[in-house]
Amino acid sequence: MTDRRDDSPFEVPVERLAGGRGQRRRALVAALSIALVVGGAIGLATVAGNDSADNEASHGPGIARASAPAASVSARPGSSATGSSRRRVEELLAIPNREVAGAPNLTVVEQDGLDLRVRVWAPGAGLTTVRTVSGAVKSTDAAVFPVLAPTGDRILLFLLGGGATGSGGSNDRARLIDRAGKVLWTGTDLAAQSGAVWSRDGRMVIVAGNGRRWHLVSIGSDGAATDRVVRLPGEVFLPSPTPIGSISISRVDPRTVPLGYSDDGHWAYGGIVSPELGLLIGEFRVAVDGPKVERVLDLGVGRPDGLAPRPGTLGGRVVDPTTGRIANSRVNADTSGGAPSLEIRNPDSSFAFDVARAAPLGSAWGAHGGLYVLSADNFLFPAQAVLERIGPDAKAGPPIVTTGPITSAGLIGLRNDYAAIVISVTRPETAAQIILVDVTDPTRTSALELPGDASASIIAAELEP
Repeated sequence: MTDRRDDSPFEVPVERLAGGRGQRRRALVAALSIALVVGGAIGLATVAGNDSADNEASHGPGIARASAPAASVSARPGSSATGSSRRRVEELLAIPNREVAGAPNLTVVEQDGLDLRVRVWAPGAGLTTVRTVSGAVKSTDAAVFPVLAPTGDRILLFLLGGGATGSGGSNDRARLIDRAGKVLWTGTDLAAQSGAVWSRDGRMVIVAGNGRRWHLVSIGSDGAATDRVVRLPGEVFLPSPTPIGSISISRVDPRTVPLGYSDDGHWAYGGIVSPELGLLIGEFRVAVDGPKVERVLDLGVGRPDGLAPRPGTLGGRVVDPTTGRIANSRVNADTSGGAPSLEIRNPDSSFAFDVARAAPLGSAWGAHGGLYVLSADNFLFPAQAVLERIGPDAKAGPPIVTTGPITSAGLIGLRNDYAAIVISVTRPETAAQIILVDVTDPTRTSALELPGDASASIIAAELEP
C-alpha cells in the first residue's frame, strides 16, 4: 500500500513506497517525482489503480487506441494493450537516444544521499553532471523539492513538512542556496504546494506563504538575499463586487499561487485556488518594487504590464500566451472520488470548453496556441497514455506520442515546440524513460533511459531556455 501526501506539489503525486522493494523501485519514484510543474504547482491529481502485480483494476471509460499516423511515436511491437494476458507486460518506447537539431536540453536535479547533482541531457548524449552541491540536504529533511533559478546559479529548496497548521495551511519550509551550497535565505510557514516563480534574470524568487503572505526574495549585487513580506489584502480574496446581503466568509483563506511576472517586469501575478473546486477563482498582482497590491479581472496577456506566461512558470502551464485563456484542473464533483477535469476558460472567466479525459496526467500551452494534453485511461498502470494537441476549437489533433501498457507517465514541460514526458514501467522489469518530441513533427524524437537500480533519485526536471 502507499500513503498519499495530500500536500504534494507534484502534478502526479509522489507516493511513499513501502519497504522491501529496494532500489529497483527508485525509477518509479523518480518518474513520478519529475512529472512536476516547475516553478509552481496545483497538486490536484487523484491517484487511482490497483498495485497488485498480477491483477488489474477495472477501468472507467478510457481513451480508445487511435490509429497512430506514420508521424506519431508508438509502443514497441508486442506490447500488451489489453487485459487478456494474465501476466502484464509493460515496455518503454523504442526510441533511440539520438541528436535532434534545434531541440532544447533537459536539466535534471538528482538527490544522492545529502548531496544534490545538477545534470544536463543533450539529445544524443548521456547525462552530464554540471554541478554537485554537497550537503544541500540535511539529515533531518523528510523530503525536498528543488526549484532552479533560470540562470542555474541558485536553487530554492522546499522542505516538505507535512501536516497542516491551525490556519489550514501547511508546515513547509524553504532554503535558498547558491551554487556552493551557501544558505542565502530560509523561510517558514510556507505553502510548497503553491510552488515558487523566478524572475528571468534569477535575481528574485516569489514564494507563497500561509496567512495571506507572499515572500519576494531578492538577490543583491553582493549576493545577499532580502525578503520583502507582502501581506495580501482581504479584497484579493473576497468576491468583487460584493454581493448584496450577507455572505459567509470562510475561516480558511484559499491558497494562492504565483503565476509569473509581467512582460515589463514591474508586476508579479498570482491566482487564488478554490479549496472546493481546485480551479483558479481569482487573479491579482503585486508590485515588484512597491507596496501596491490589486485584484485584476484578467491577466492582461499581451500588454506590457500583463502576465507573460513563460515556460518554467505555473503561468506557462495554465495560461495561453496567445489568447490569455486559462486551463484549470478542476476537482471531480463526484463525492466518491475521481479524476479531475481540464476546464478551459476565456480571459474574462467565461466558460470555453472542457477536455474530457479519463486520467489527465499533465497539460501545457504551446507558444503558437493550442493546449498539449497528456492523458491515459488510468493514473497508475494504464493500458495506454497519449500526448495530443487540443486546438482553440476544442478539437483534438492526431496523437503525438502513444504508449502501450506502462506503470505511470507525466508531462515534464513544453518549450519551443518540444515536449518532454517521462514514463515508467515495473512489470516485469523496472525502468524509466524521458522522451523529447517535436510536437510539430513527431518523427523528430529522442529518449533517455533511466536505470531502475540507480542509487540516486531524480527529483526535478526542466527543459532549458
